[in-house]
Amino acid sequence: MMVTRRDYFCRRWHQVLDKLGLNRGWFRELAVYYRHMTIQEFWVRYTLGRMDAATLWDRKPRTSESDYRSFYSETDYFVLRQMYHSRNECYYVLADSMRSAGAAGDFCEYGCGVSPITAWLRPRFPLWRYTLVDLPSPMLEFARWRFRGASNIETKEPGLGANLPLTRNYDVITCMDVLEHVINPLEVVKHLAGHLKPGGDLHLNFIYAPGGENLIESATQRAEAISYLNTFLRGVVPLRADASEQVYARYVKPR
Repeated sequence: MMVTRRDYFCRRWHQVLDKLGLNRGWFRELAVYYRHMTIQEFWVRYTLGRMDAATLWDRKPRTSESDYRSFYSETDYFVLRQMYHSRNECYYVLADSMRSAGAAGDFCEYGCGVSPITAWLRPRFPLWRYTLVDLPSPMLEFARWRFRGASNIETKEPGLGANLPLTRNYDVITCMDVLEHVINPLEVVKHLAGHLKPGGDLHLNFIYAPGGENLIESATQRAEAISYLNTFLRGVVPLRADASEQVYARYVKPR
């Protein structure tokens, strides 16, 4: 995600609180979800889970989309990992997009995982409607749990191939750390662009590091997907097919 000056200072402040043991909201949620887990238990589960996840992809043949998708349902390590690694993140760059759209609107976190972005934005924009999209997995189950009872949040699951889930249009869509993990990134970016309101913002990334869960099929469509974005949307911070290290882009749908 792009880091604005405000994001930078917010993150540094959270890091200071973290060192003082005062930034523990992320752990309190996990402790409740995992039935009064202690911080010592967290570190044991996190460490063992990380070692297990490092070899998980190669433990069985993965030759189809169903095989690829099952990887994310075979461990709950990514729940712990995402909550821990997102604990100091701030999303003012997204807040700016939402503020420009108005006091109320529609936001989609496509590929939400445990939904750190929506968790940060929702208290600041309580009148917005939020759509969380991800594969069925322990991460999505945790996201559903953390927003249980929230009337302005819905969750959706993509089907296989071109069976994509969005049915209404959005003012702001994020698609972070997703496109390298799907077999059809071109279809996905067309789907997202098609469900973006005129003047709406799309924030995304698309790394190039094929191998394992960074799918070869995805890498072969990367240039075409980027070309589509750069042709049909206006690139505020555009992706470049020859920039393998680029990690953030922002597009606006012409009015």
